[in-house]
Amino acid sequence: MDEKKLEAVRRAKKRFGDLVPKGIEVVGIGIGVSGSDPALKVNLRTAPADETLLPQFVDGVPVIYDIVGKISRR
Repeated sequence: MDEKKLEAVRRAKKRFGDLVPKGIEVVGIGIGVSGSDPALKVNLRTAPADETLLPQFVDGVPVIYDIVGKISRR
């Protein structure tokens, strides 16, 4: 993977918390893949009522959302 693109995703990961609307339950943030490029992967507990409020890009980095439910220990 392109190191510059990967570094951009790492920066976007740090900034995402400032951009997510209140009330959205984020249970995990990591690095995923969109096509052949790295992307920001965000796991949500539940689907938001208005998905248009979720940022689709953070500083030019695409964001992938996945609804994963409640995270608990096994």
